[in-house]
Amino acid sequence: MQKNKIYVVLLLCTLMFNAFTQNKTPYVFKLQDKYAKKTIRKYLEHDTLLKTSGAIIHISYSSQLNKPYLLLIHGMGGNARTTWSSQIKELSKSFNLILPDLIYFGESTSLSGNYSVEFQVEQIHEAISSLGIQQPINVLGFSYGGLTAAIYNQLFQSSVKKLIIMDGPVKFFSAEMADSIANSVGIKGLNNIISPTTIEGFSALQKLAVSSEFNFPKRIRRKIVNYYFLPYKEVRDKQMNYLIDKKEYYQSLNYNLDKTTTLLIWGGRDGVIPISVGNALHNAYPSTTQMVVFPKAKHDAHFKATKKFNKAVINFFLN
Repeated sequence: MQKNKIYVVLLLCTLMFNAFTQNKTPYVFKLQDKYAKKTIRKYLEHDTLLKTSGAIIHISYSSQLNKPYLLLIHGMGGNARTTWSSQIKELSKSFNLILPDLIYFGESTSLSGNYSVEFQVEQIHEAISSLGIQQPINVLGFSYGGLTAAIYNQLFQSSVKKLIIMDGPVKFFSAEMADSIANSVGIKGLNNIISPTTIEGFSALQKLAVSSEFNFPKRIRRKIVNYYFLPYKEVRDKQMNYLIDKKEYYQSLNYNLDKTTTLLIWGGRDGVIPISVGNALHNAYPSTTQMVVFPKAKHDAHFKATKKFNKAVINFFLN
């Protein structure tokens, strides 16, 4: 029995070494993306690129009769298929899912140089309209996608049936709060946590956002940073800087939250967008918002508490 344990440990060590010592794309990311693509193909009928007035949007979706539509908007940490990989199977039973890659993420591109959230929303709305979807849709956004979902409701409220904002920097998230969060983990600027270029920044991101600790060796952390974050640093900084420049404007909006039935989902230990932001939203719009808190989750409730999260989403949109 002891020998078997030793063999398992050696095998895992070998796999980890192979996974992170590739010359190009680390093998572990190839496996992750392969799994995500397989999930998309299995549960969603369509996967395509749509040309809009200002971008090319990569979008996966289904269009079955007698199912309501649900738009899922990811955050800055990845693309649509990887962010929602734990939701696709379960949510597709009840909804026609619409999964776009935000512009400058995944396979969605633009030559416009426009880094505003409004541009994201306008192009996604245009892509959805081109699919012939006429009825109001449900919208769920996570993190930066939570703000994008709120702006969607601001610009196209008549097209939104119900809304979920999950850990989103909406209205009550401030530049001062961002600086305080970065300082609390010894990093200068939230930019360098959201899009880290150092292993210290990556470790800070883990500490603030991830509920389960993964003590990767420095060599592996460096490979993750080099593959997953460095290539996109310039674009992410431009997106973050846009939000900072427009902070007063975004804090002035009400996002039509007084008109749209909205569920706020938060991780009780979220270190990126503190739960105080969600509480402030709920207090500001008590008649139209509900709030669900996952006490043990950080900025990752959809992974930390997948079954409960999926159940909460389905119950809210269908009831």
